[in-house]
Amino acid sequence: MRASFPVLAALVLLAAPGARAEWLLAAPVTRVAAGAPFKLTVVRDTADAAVALPERLEGVLEAGERRVRVELVASDAPYDGAFRRDYILEWPAEVSGVVVLELAGQASSRLLLAAEAAPPLPGEEAPPPAAAAPAPSAAPVRAPPALTVNEPMYFLLGLDRDLSAHIQLSFKYRMFDPESPVVEWLPFLHGLHFGYTQTALWDLASESKPFHDTSYRPSLFYLWDLPSAPESPHLVGVRAGYEHESNGRDGESSRSIDTLFASVDWRYRLDDGHSYIGFTPKVWGYIDRAENSDIYRYRSYGELGVRFGRDDGWLARVRLRRAMGGVGSTQLDLSYPLARAILSDTAAYLHMQVFDGYGETLLDYNQSHGTQFRIGFSIQR
Repeated sequence: MRASFPVLAALVLLAAPGARAEWLLAAPVTRVAAGAPFKLTVVRDTADAAVALPERLEGVLEAGERRVRVELVASDAPYDGAFRRDYILEWPAEVSGVVVLELAGQASSRLLLAAEAAPPLPGEEAPPPAAAAPAPSAAPVRAPPALTVNEPMYFLLGLDRDLSAHIQLSFKYRMFDPESPVVEWLPFLHGLHFGYTQTALWDLASESKPFHDTSYRPSLFYLWDLPSAPESPHLVGVRAGYEHESNGRDGESSRSIDTLFASVDWRYRLDDGHSYIGFTPKVWGYIDRAENSDIYRYRSYGELGVRFGRDDGWLARVRLRRAMGGVGSTQLDLSYPLARAILSDTAAYLHMQVFDGYGETLLDYNQSHGTQFRIGFSIQR
């Protein structure tokens, strides 16, 4: 399904050392089952459009100092002219861990993948760890990073209050390494995360350029990535935990809430492998709302998120909240890659946002300022 961090089928592209990557590798997932077929897409950056991509390509799997040659077999005819084609790689059963895939003899990008060891056959004992391990001199294989993105990160400009900027930064941190002794003793700790999101509305029209309101949201939550077959189009993640939100002010402008929440992130890959549709319902209950006791009338007790688009093209996200008497909010985000980075989660994106309703900031949770239009860029969508 996914690597241990819950970024939807996130793809890590590593630049080919010492050369410009003329062949790009992309895949909808980063978790691989050793001994099973693995599907990926090859894109030729500079080539004669009249020459189709070959039926077979040779690749190299690198795990530490160990290098294994593999064959990529085309699964369909070339598309997008002669520049892109899908391939199938029969992943060797003996190669597992964190592995880098690149093309042999080509200036290609590199895919960072997590390969799970193949289970033993019925009636057969699992081989001892040393049987599939690299040679003693091999460099240790690192686990996926503990620090990853959490919610979209963007910088947008709008005219909602004259000229203003809407800024959001977000990350999450996996608190225990999956390979650590602590997780071996207490396996349930592997999904424990700390999250932090900061959202600010910056008034650029006033003389002193003050921040109208800033929301600080630390959270502690548990994340489950539900298992699925490597080639399954379904990706499901569940998270539940505690979140505090405050605007960091005192006196009459002070706002804060504490909630317990649960959410599901379900995504379905369409036939082309690059497009998907997703639903993210989320519910919460207030355990402290003394400074804004009626906030539930405007923010409700839950929301529905919907996504549709392509990893390498347009992506639309809609967030809907409905509270008592039809009060609530609607937010639409549209984004498109600015850089030529196939399936990259760290590229720059043109980002447009429309917000209408209540509760965009804690300070104005019970006010509506009409429909807001903003445009800018994001580094995570």
